[in-house]
Amino acid sequence: MNIQVYQSFLTVVQCRSFTQAAKYLNFTQPTISNHINALEEEYGVILFTRDGKNVYLTQAGKNFVPIAQQLMADYQKSQEVMRQFQKKNYSLKIGVSTQGINFYLLSVLLKLKKEFPELDIEVNRCMTVESTINDAFVQKLYDFAFVHIDVQPLYTKRVQLWNQPMVFVASKELYEQMGENNNIYDYPFIAYPASEVYYKHLKSKVDFTRLQSILTFSDSESVLMAVEQNLGIALTPRVKVRKELEQGTLVEFPVKYSGNMPISVLYDYEFNFTLPTKRFLELLKESQEKIKG
Repeated sequence: MNIQVYQSFLTVVQCRSFTQAAKYLNFTQPTISNHINALEEEYGVILFTRDGKNVYLTQAGKNFVPIAQQLMADYQKSQEVMRQFQKKNYSLKIGVSTQGINFYLLSVLLKLKKEFPELDIEVNRCMTVESTINDAFVQKLYDFAFVHIDVQPLYTKRVQLWNQPMVFVASKELYEQMGENNNIYDYPFIAYPASEVYYKHLKSKVDFTRLQSILTFSDSESVLMAVEQNLGIALTPRVKVRKELEQGTLVEFPVKYSGNMPISVLYDYEFNFTLPTKRFLELLKESQEKIKG
């Protein structure tokens, strides 16, 4: 399909003159005439009648105007969409407040990479202080920030996505040594630093005055290693210990002690979406509905 013939047709309609249409499009008048003749031959109709210098649409021509306009609009839209695919420098910068968020995020990123294999993706830890997140958006350090707590800096949009189940776990050996005791206050505690969101969640679930002792580690790997070495119990996202629970090396305490931590995504109110970042947000919402279902 030669899109130019449709443009020539619509320009003649607008100018009501072959000569003026040729000047507007920087074509010769015979070229415009050839374009109109090509359309008339293709569809087997007469689009214009000519009376000297005056040009009039036939009934077929009048009916063809909205068709040609839609064809031009579709062509321009297809050009815009395909132009985005031609760019090879697309990137996606993500900030996550905890490593546990990655368990939900990875499946979404896998789908996104299949659709946009040239997309560069960078995932880093981010602070959950509102001013820090806002500064990071201003400095373009990341496009999306995933957080647990209810922070929403100025000029950002927030979409709640998932509820992350939290569980208290102990090694099977320690649990059996304690006579399969489900009272968490009879165990030593292994925790994250006080600045971590998991620590804050722990404080909302237990009475710290009743705790025997607290052993603090700065990273999740060390926390889980300490649990496996029978040093105590820990509150952790269930997705992090799913394999160990299935294998029976760790034991999950009753649900009444755990609860969920919501995960939300933040992005700048004036964020300039590209095709990949727009699709990323769509996939996030789809994953939210899938988990709800």
